[in-house]
Amino acid sequence: MGADLKAIKTDAAIPSGELPVYYVKSNYHRVVHVDGVYGGCSPTLGNIVMTVFSHRVPLPDKAVNDAGGNEIREKRVVKYGIENELEASLVLELNTARIIRDWLDSTIKNAEALVQKVQGK
Repeated sequence: MGADLKAIKTDAAIPSGELPVYYVKSNYHRVVHVDGVYGGCSPTLGNIVMTVFSHRVPLPDKAVNDAGGNEIREKRVVKYGIENELEASLVLELNTARIIRDWLDSTIKNAEALVQKVQGK
């Protein structure tokens, strides 16, 4: 059935000054492709709202088929332009926003170095 519960150490000694941190995916966890961001200051003092979006060509608002199930393209109704699909809004306290900014700066530098190494530049 499952793991032998007797073999699982729940009282293992933790080194002084250390605190274990565990990452668990929520039931709503998903991967979101991000093409851009929109947002600004929140009405709550000290918070920032960041809405991430992906963009695409708009899907038709309406399509019309003939009796054979073939679309009559000239009757298709579709918006002209780009559609930004808002995926999620993140509300960040200022200090959290700074931590994310610093993490992004560091991760961008690492990614740029890796790209240069792989491309031989």
